[in-house]
Amino acid sequence: MTVGSHPWALAVNPVTNQIYVANYGGGTATVIDGANLTATPATVTVGSHPEAVVVNPVTNKVYVANNAGNTVTVIDGANLTATPATVTVGNMPLALAVNPVTNKVYVANFGDNKVTVIDGATNGTTNVTVGNNYGALALNAVTNKVYVTNSTGSSVTVIDGATNTATATVTVGINPRAVAVNAVTNQVYVTTLSNTVTVINGATNGTTSVPGQALPKR
Repeated sequence: MTVGSHPWALAVNPVTNQIYVANYGGGTATVIDGANLTATPATVTVGSHPEAVVVNPVTNKVYVANNAGNTVTVIDGANLTATPATVTVGNMPLALAVNPVTNKVYVANFGDNKVTVIDGATNGTTNVTVGNNYGALALNAVTNKVYVTNSTGSSVTVIDGATNTATATVTVGINPRAVAVNAVTNQVYVTTLSNTVTVINGATNGTTSVPGQALPKR
C-alpha cells in the first residue's frame, strides 16, 4: 500500500480501525481503513516534517507533531475532509502521548526542553519545563503521571497531569533513550546507554537497575 514520502511514525485507533501514518517528507498524514486495505487511503495535509502521531480513541482526534513547524496538527477522525486545527507548541516537537481519561495531549519539544500540554477540549496549551535533550515520554493514565527522559541529565522528569507541574527528577542510567509504563503495576521502564534498564517505582520514585549486555568488542 502506497503512503506518503518518508513515512516516519504511525498510530492506530482501535475503535474506528483507522491507521494514521505521518509522512515526514511530504508534510501529510495518510489514513488507512483497517477494514478495507484495498481502498485508496485518504491524505490529510499537516505541517512541515511530521515526526510523531498519536490518537485519542475516546474523542477520535488525531495529533501530529510537526518538527519543523513547531506545531501540532489536530485531525478530526470522523470528518477527514474538515480543515485540521493547528496548535502552536514548543521548539522542535518530536514525541507525543495522550491521556484519553483527562483528554490531555503531551508534546515533548526537543529544542527548548519543555513539554507542551494541549487541552483536547479547547486546544489551549500549557508549558512545563523538563530536563535537557529529552528522548521520549510516556504516561500512566491511572495515576495521571507523565514521564519524560532527559538524555543530557541522565534523568527522568515526572509531571503531575492534574497540576501540569514537574514534581520530581529521577536519576537513571546514562543517556536514557526510551520509556514505557505498566499502568497495572505502576512501574516505569527506561532504557539507557549504560546497558541497563532503570525501573522506577511510580508510587515512590525509587529505582532499581536491570543489567543488560554490553556491545561485543571488535
